[in-house]
Amino acid sequence: MKKGVLIAILVLVLIIIFLALTVGYVYMQFTREPFIAENAVLKINLAGEIVDSDDSFFSKKNSIRDLWYHVKRAKHDERIKGMIVKISYLHTGFASVEDIGRILQDFRKSGKKVVAFIEGGGLREYFLATFADKVYAFKGVSLMLNGLAAEAVFLKKTFSKIGIEAEYYHIGKYKTAANMFTEEGLTPAHEEALQTLLDDIFAVIIEKIAVNRNINRETVRREISDFTFTCDNYVKLKLIDKLVYEDELLADFGKGYRVVDFDIYKETTSPLPYSGPDKVAVIFASGEIRSGYSGGQALLGGSILGSDTLTRQLRAVRKDPAVKAVVLRVNSPGGSPFASDAIRREAELLTKKKPLVISMSDVAASGGYQVSLSSSKILALPQTITGSIGVLGGKFIFKGFYDKIGLKKATIKTTKYADWFSDSRPFSKEERKKLMTLMTGIYDSFVSLVSKSRKMNIEDVEEVSRGRVWSGKSAVELRLVDQTGGLLDAIAEAKKLAEIPAGVRVGIRIYPKKKSLWDMVSQLIDAGGANPLLHIKTELSMYKNFFPALLLPYKIRIN
Repeated sequence: MKKGVLIAILVLVLIIIFLALTVGYVYMQFTREPFIAENAVLKINLAGEIVDSDDSFFSKKNSIRDLWYHVKRAKHDERIKGMIVKISYLHTGFASVEDIGRILQDFRKSGKKVVAFIEGGGLREYFLATFADKVYAFKGVSLMLNGLAAEAVFLKKTFSKIGIEAEYYHIGKYKTAANMFTEEGLTPAHEEALQTLLDDIFAVIIEKIAVNRNINRETVRREISDFTFTCDNYVKLKLIDKLVYEDELLADFGKGYRVVDFDIYKETTSPLPYSGPDKVAVIFASGEIRSGYSGGQALLGGSILGSDTLTRQLRAVRKDPAVKAVVLRVNSPGGSPFASDAIRREAELLTKKKPLVISMSDVAASGGYQVSLSSSKILALPQTITGSIGVLGGKFIFKGFYDKIGLKKATIKTTKYADWFSDSRPFSKEERKKLMTLMTGIYDSFVSLVSKSRKMNIEDVEEVSRGRVWSGKSAVELRLVDQTGGLLDAIAEAKKLAEIPAGVRVGIRIYPKKKSLWDMVSQLIDAGGANPLLHIKTELSMYKNFFPALLLPYKIRIN
């Protein structure tokens, strides 16, 4: 079949899909909202990945954005009498878990009960459950409360077997992002920073559990250290209230209550949690920072946060007279120093007009920390991974690999340094010197910016920089962050800085806006013509020319 015929068929299919979606959308718009009983109990299923924000039209992912907004609605909805939170094997950071917990606690201020039901998991799932009035676990479940661990992978020997060498340099002894390629194990600096980070996060979790459950901190620590994973024992120690089956949960609310699923409740529109002529804008900024527009997935994992997209949003709220204050929710390991600084500059212009409060999520490190600096106030969760003030740069050398497969390269150039990033040879002595000069300049600018923004001496900034990551708890003590707090706290702080009286209600503008049907179809059309191999090649080329970079010093997955 000819290529033109295939393209025509593809376009026809996409048009049919678009028409079907449009009809469905129009039908939904003109049908009544889902019925919510007057004695409803809201049920939220939390399992798997939880993202900060998902603007996809048909997305079923749980997000902080939706939980914040719709739980706030349910708090003021007289039809909703309480909440059941079913928790199972979460895939998200502990800062996000804390923020969801704070959202549940805010809901409880209405006097409505929250019951948590753990279907499976470990410390992450249990930690979230403790923010509820009651903590129940599935009968027969083995709850794995066994502390925290982080693994670091090292590929130097693996790469050497296939003839690939990593030549990377860094400014700051803790800037260890490239260690997985250049080292065979943990360096003392790498181990020190990672151990301190884990200890900080673990201490916060122990303290929170003890406070939430009103039990002795040492009891909590002992049980987690001993790792009994026997739920009957957890009940005796009051870590868990009771072991039940899911159908028994409604008994806590009495007779006559009806369960409404959170996904159904999200389709309703009233009551509004925020309203008023004065607005607070909330912008969600997640992903690896690059120049250009947001969207798509980075080859090394995670989404892409484009500087053009975010600066446009910051500019829009700066010029909007109804917006009196802005909250920027940052969840990023960093990326391009130039894209990061473009975002920071737009944030700086915004703060000259109105308050800008940063709400740090799971990660706001390196470039993610840089974009947060030009703000009125920075809030982080105690478990947020932040800091990482440092720079790295370098390249992969494929000469050995090319020799193994018989590939030869010939280079023609016009200047001595035109091919300095060639993957066929190491840097020369002069090239290494130029690279280090470039990286040192970027690092010095970063440190100077932190000094000015945080009102710290250069010497004090140097002491907490050097590429080292910190927990949000430590970042407050080191003055890199103003105070601990979640998204709700950041919104309240923005309102306070805008001098809006506490009793006055404000409206909310949320960015990015949810994608329309046409946006979704356009993505399908673009994806239909995309070549996955070309995408990989493009991504590899991007990383080849990406450095120097402001990136988190290692990708952290805490189990």
